[in-house]
Amino acid sequence: MHQFFVRIILASVLLLIAVPRLQAQIRFRIYGQVVDGVTNKPLANVSVYDKKQGAGTTTDSTGAFSMQVLPGPYNLTFSAVGYYARSRFLEIERANIRMEVALNPDTRQLDEVNVKGRTPDANVSATQMSVVRLDMKNLRNIPVVFGEVDILKALTLQPGVSTVGEGAGGFNVRGGRTDQNLVLLDGAPLFNTSHLLGLLSNLNADAIQDVTLYKGGIPAAYGGRLSSLLLMNTKAGETDRVSVNGGIGLLTSRLLVQGPASKNKKLTFLAGGRIAYPSFILGLFPEPTNKDRAFFYDLNGRLTYRLTNDSQLSATVYRSYDTFKFPQDTLYTTQSTLLTARWSQRLNPQLSFNLTATQSDYRFFLDGLTSTNTYRYRSTIRQRDARLDWLYTPKPTHRLEFGGSLTGYSLLPGAIAPTGDNSNINTQTLPTEQAREWAGYLSEEWTPFRVLSVQVGVRYAQFTNVGPGVAYQYAEGQPRTRESITDTLRYGNGQALAHYGGWEPRLTIRANLTPNSSLKVSYNRTRQFLHLISNTTAISPVDFWKVSDALVPPQVADQFAVGYFRNFNDNMYETSVEVYHKTLENLVEYRNGATLLLNPTLDADLLRAQGKAYGVEVSVQKTRGLLTGLIAYTYSRTLARVPSPYPSVQINGGDWYPSTFDRPHNLTIATQWKWSRGWTFGTNFVYTSGRPTTYPDGTYRLNGAKVLDYSQRNADRIPDYHRLDVSFTKDGRRTVGQRHYSNWSISFYNVYAHKNPYSIYFQRVNTTTKSYQLSVFGTIIPSISWNFTY
Repeated sequence: MHQFFVRIILASVLLLIAVPRLQAQIRFRIYGQVVDGVTNKPLANVSVYDKKQGAGTTTDSTGAFSMQVLPGPYNLTFSAVGYYARSRFLEIERANIRMEVALNPDTRQLDEVNVKGRTPDANVSATQMSVVRLDMKNLRNIPVVFGEVDILKALTLQPGVSTVGEGAGGFNVRGGRTDQNLVLLDGAPLFNTSHLLGLLSNLNADAIQDVTLYKGGIPAAYGGRLSSLLLMNTKAGETDRVSVNGGIGLLTSRLLVQGPASKNKKLTFLAGGRIAYPSFILGLFPEPTNKDRAFFYDLNGRLTYRLTNDSQLSATVYRSYDTFKFPQDTLYTTQSTLLTARWSQRLNPQLSFNLTATQSDYRFFLDGLTSTNTYRYRSTIRQRDARLDWLYTPKPTHRLEFGGSLTGYSLLPGAIAPTGDNSNINTQTLPTEQAREWAGYLSEEWTPFRVLSVQVGVRYAQFTNVGPGVAYQYAEGQPRTRESITDTLRYGNGQALAHYGGWEPRLTIRANLTPNSSLKVSYNRTRQFLHLISNTTAISPVDFWKVSDALVPPQVADQFAVGYFRNFNDNMYETSVEVYHKTLENLVEYRNGATLLLNPTLDADLLRAQGKAYGVEVSVQKTRGLLTGLIAYTYSRTLARVPSPYPSVQINGGDWYPSTFDRPHNLTIATQWKWSRGWTFGTNFVYTSGRPTTYPDGTYRLNGAKVLDYSQRNADRIPDYHRLDVSFTKDGRRTVGQRHYSNWSISFYNVYAHKNPYSIYFQRVNTTTKSYQLSVFGTIIPSISWNFTY
């Protein structure tokens, strides 16, 4: 009996010691919703953060947030761009706590840049690396050509992001090609991202809620491109009243209307558009005949129906149209149409899903206007997607994402037909290419300690090229040419021409070295089944897409990156240094003298290449104060080679050579100075190394005439690129409660009128060879715009 009581006493003592420790490990949930204090509209991307405890999260598209915490006191700060920050003190003891938080719009004339919708130390504490999130509010203070707020041009100021040059569509990430970027607007892929053949992006910044670019560490939920992922979402629409904002500039006018569409304010709408009148712009081009015709517009629309606080339906539409006569006898037309339907549902504080269906169409037309040879050439691509994405957060230290997608492709590589009775052009249509793809993914972000987090994921994608279609067989032991075709295989409707699939692992690790610094490492494999066939260096490109087939396998890339991140002065200064290395397989290169358009045996002119890219990116950013800005420097190399056993196929003898997108040095200095009440002065300085090109290194005679000889591809470079831009923005005075206001923006692009070469080409004139330089903008370009909100 004595031993029994001794055991009881010992057990009680142990329980007294253990229970407090066990209780200390019990976690409770803080969850709820953040809304606009005036409109009661849910607010996305609101930062919810406790600096002392190091706990934080952001709200989702429905304004909801959830985080699991240990018992104790918490002082949560809720902050978002354009709103007063708000703090709430909580004492977590024995139960979960639900919160409803309303943020009031900040309508004062601000003296400092608003805090971005993320935790203040996200540069250090976030698991992800190689990520760029644009502050949409401050885009209007960045000097840009023609005074147009340009999302893509703002991205090119970031380290590791560049373009081939002025007048080139798309953007390049870490030496990648333009088609290696997955651009999603509300989940729908956007195949063309520019107006006026690359001079401006076709994205109306007024309609965009948020922009996130992944240069590496791409989430496992996404695939299909090698280099980057660009996620953009349109605004959901105001809930309390109809609001109107827009602007009038030298190039475009724009208007955006949003508000409630029902009495109970559960249904909201957004409708916006831009229209151009570019006659002034065309006068800046080298050839006066280009003034004949140019026009573009883009439209955004969205309906959002809020079923409950935890559920909503949305439908969005996007339309972009361009027509450009360049030169006088050729008319270029592009059309993009995106449709998205989405159901977002939070089942409980731990579990939610998004069900999304999209359709994306891109069409390109080329009209020849010569009197005896009038024609229309066209190429098209349609992609349809259905995907289901789940998010499960059982604990604050665990975030589980999983889901899958189905995709269908239909491509017309090219077709041409005469458009006049007297045209000498023959009708030709290449076979339509069709393919199917399915993918599944699983990803978990685990934070076992405050100083350590791991995001690990895997994606599997299966791709099938299906008929009807034609495939050619070539003789073995010799390079592929039209003359070496031995057989033609024809496939019926639904028959498989080629199968590809594979695993795509993703891994990111973050380890805090100090409270203000961290080390991050990432690895990801990506696979791309679509290929853009393009004359990428031309100012008037003719592009078309091609799916992988038996002779053109999918491109594969492996990227490894490591970065050091440190913040200073209470997160006012954010610094980072990232080093990356990529290896690429099955890149598409072209034979010398390849025929790309309307080529039924295109496989014979395409070469399978290897690639490698490496570099270091340094960034210093000041996020608060009267003077803010960014200094970004990138050193990078991008090389390719064609390791063929046949000398006639090899490029530069099979050795490594610079890719078209190899620009070793890139420097950007961007500043915004609020130098007086209501006035903001912005500057951009950009310097990049010249793009690789091929100069003739001799001549030879052909049928008695001298012909230029080009031997080594990309052995030379055009001169370096550099430019300075400035802007002045004057905000009208705003008072608390004032709903209408306006501002004026004046900008000067290429202040010192430097003639940056886009390309250099050579021609034989009589008995000599002359070089010619093409500069898109060889002068200073002033612009002025008036912007308003009502």
